[in-house]
Amino acid sequence: MEDQKQSFAADLEAIERLGESPQVSFAAIEQRLEGRGFASFALIFALPFVQPIPLPGVSIIVGFVMIALGLRLTLGHTGTLPKWLRQREIDGPKLIKMTQAARKAFAYIDPLFKARFSVIAQPPFHRAIGISIALSGLALILPLPPVVLFSNSLPAWAIICVSIGYLERDGLFVILGHLIAIATWVYFAMVWEAVRIAWVAMLQEWPSLKTLLQ
Repeated sequence: MEDQKQSFAADLEAIERLGESPQVSFAAIEQRLEGRGFASFALIFALPFVQPIPLPGVSIIVGFVMIALGLRLTLGHTGTLPKWLRQREIDGPKLIKMTQAARKAFAYIDPLFKARFSVIAQPPFHRAIGISIALSGLALILPLPPVVLFSNSLPAWAIICVSIGYLERDGLFVILGHLIAIATWVYFAMVWEAVRIAWVAMLQEWPSLKTLLQ
C-alpha cells in the first residue's frame, strides 16, 4: 500500500514536469501513468477542485475526461481514455497549477484511507464506481454561476472518494463517494428549484417584467 502511495506522489511530480511544455496531451499524461488506470487519472484531475483556487475553463475539460472514464468503466471497458480524448491537450501552466494543488490536497487526506470492506471496491461493483465518476463529471461541466457554492468541490469529492477507495480497497470511502455523487445532484436540484421559485415570485411581484422580457 505504501508503494502505491509513493507511486502516486511520483506520478504527480512527473506530470507537473510535463507542464513545462506549452501544451500537454492527455495521451502523454496517460503514458506517464504507465497503465495504472482510471483511478490515478481521476484523482490527479479531481484533487485540485477541493482547493479554493480559480481554474477557469478547466472544470469543463476535466468533466469530459471524467465522463469518458466513467462510461468506459461502467460499460466494462478498461479505464483508459478513448482515442478522441487522448488527442486533446491542456495548457502546461494550468496543468502545473492542478498538480501542485493536487499534491497539497493529497497530503491532507491521504491518512484517512485504509483497506476495509474491500469487496465493495472490487468487480463487479466497479461499474457503480464508473457511474458515480460519470455523473460527477457531468456535474463539473454544468454552466453554473460562481455564486452556487460547492458546484465544483462536491463532484470532485465524489470522484476522489470512489477513486482512492478503489486504489486503497477502502469500501467505506467508495460508499461515501456514491453518497456524495447523489447528494450533489440533490443539491443542484434544490438550487434550481429555489431559482425557479424566486423567478416566479419576481414575475408575480412585477408583472411588467414579463412584458419587458417578451
